[in-house]
Amino acid sequence: MTTVNLAKYFGRVGLRDLQPPYTADRDTLKRVMEAQSKSIAFENIDVVQKKSISMDLEDVQKKLVEDVRGGYCFEQNTLLKAVLEEMGYSVEPSLCRVRWGKQDDSAGPNTTFTHLVLKVFTKDGIFLADVGFAGTNSIEPVRMDIGGENQELPEGRFRIVPSKHKGFFVLELLVKGEWRPLYEWRDEKAPLVDQECCNWFSCTNPKGRFTSQFFVCKIIGEERHHILNDQYVIRKGFGANSQVTTDTISDKARLETLVSDVFGIKLEDTSGIDRFLS
Repeated sequence: MTTVNLAKYFGRVGLRDLQPPYTADRDTLKRVMEAQSKSIAFENIDVVQKKSISMDLEDVQKKLVEDVRGGYCFEQNTLLKAVLEEMGYSVEPSLCRVRWGKQDDSAGPNTTFTHLVLKVFTKDGIFLADVGFAGTNSIEPVRMDIGGENQELPEGRFRIVPSKHKGFFVLELLVKGEWRPLYEWRDEKAPLVDQECCNWFSCTNPKGRFTSQFFVCKIIGEERHHILNDQYVIRKGFGANSQVTTDTISDKARLETLVSDVFGIKLEDTSGIDRFLS
């Protein structure tokens, strides 16, 4: 059975001072989530290049840690799960329907399970951990307090409430006075075979977001940087007071420089990454 190499991982995310015995509490979970979010970019470059996405831990570890690449949720949270378990946490994966930016689904679900999150049991309670929902998720743990008080976190105000779909819960973010859903899930452990099926669908569906758009994202200091197709966006702050700058990428050389120098992604193969440029 493959296990994660904590020394290599901690070196990759800048946590070399973390030494055993580890304390499986909220504060340590927060440190690990923040470190990974600020060190390993969210990206779908392999999908754009029509390469397969593996959830095998050995493959994920090689790509994200050793090869200095990024990945999307099925890779990012697979890595985080392995790290936390090696540190002594108990972790359960859950599959989610993405609701952020989607059409109303009051008549019934109109999105399938294309996102993976983690339910983490700590000495301080149970938390939702997610380092793979680029752009809007909390990089701090969100307490699994269903219908409880709103949670003030560095990225904004979050809450977890029952979904309008029976048996589901939804993570919501307060945006300009309105609670907006990010994703919803059932409180059940997702078997690996289901995770692999949803991962395969996410990286092969010709109408899906990841096969039809180029996307990279990384938190740098207090800013969120992302590229969507030919738009390079920097957002500082959150909510009504956030500051956003946007620049158009017009050539492959500029895109390659941004991917390497800003997002810290080491690409051996850059073929096809410019097909979404205008």
